[in-house]
Amino acid sequence: MTRMDDSVIPLWKELEYYKEFQKKLKSYLGEAEAESVLKEALYMISLGTNDFLENYYMLPVRSAEYNIEDYQNFLVEIAGNFITELHQLGGRKISLAGLAPIGCLPMERSRNVMRGGSCIERYNDLAKEFNQKLQTLVDKLKKELASIQLVFSDPYDIFSEIIQNPSSYGYEDAGKSCCGTGTLEMGYWCDRYNPFTCRDANKFVFWDSFHATEKTNGIIADYAANHSLSVFFN
Repeated sequence: MTRMDDSVIPLWKELEYYKEFQKKLKSYLGEAEAESVLKEALYMISLGTNDFLENYYMLPVRSAEYNIEDYQNFLVEIAGNFITELHQLGGRKISLAGLAPIGCLPMERSRNVMRGGSCIERYNDLAKEFNQKLQTLVDKLKKELASIQLVFSDPYDIFSEIIQNPSSYGYEDAGKSCCGTGTLEMGYWCDRYNPFTCRDANKFVFWDSFHATEKTNGIIADYAANHSLSVFFN
């Protein structure tokens, strides 16, 4: 993520932590075995949701600096630089995840009251456009970086299927989160003491305003493991 606040670690800082981890691992296992572990490890990268919905659309700084096309390219460049440096540090098996239908997040629906709380389709269109740019980046880096196993993991279609057909997956609600009222979806107070927290999160696609429930994450993880990530498990 590129968001710079106390709760989110920026990508450059994650690389610094990774370098520190490498040193500790080599000290513990020895140089050769540590390099083997690092080479065989699976690195999973995701970015974009906070960058668009919070940094770009809610805060004026980025939108004043970039139009939406340039901002997408800016994020793609950051992702490319991160993957390239990770490759230089020994990473070989890497998955880059795209965006889900972010216009259907409960917070965005609750902001779309004039349209009955439906999904914000321009955000969903943005997610699909950005995912295509990430796919293009993956295709490019696979040609440029030697011995890399790089895949694009696209959660959009499976997540959209869950949202459009929640009952098929055992859900009761895809528009309201487990911790929410249906009109104001905020996740900052989601705990067992909150009267708006549901009793059974497995009946909901979303836990709070931004985040899927454990059940939903499990479905998407299984889908990724059986599709884009399957090349790493053969």
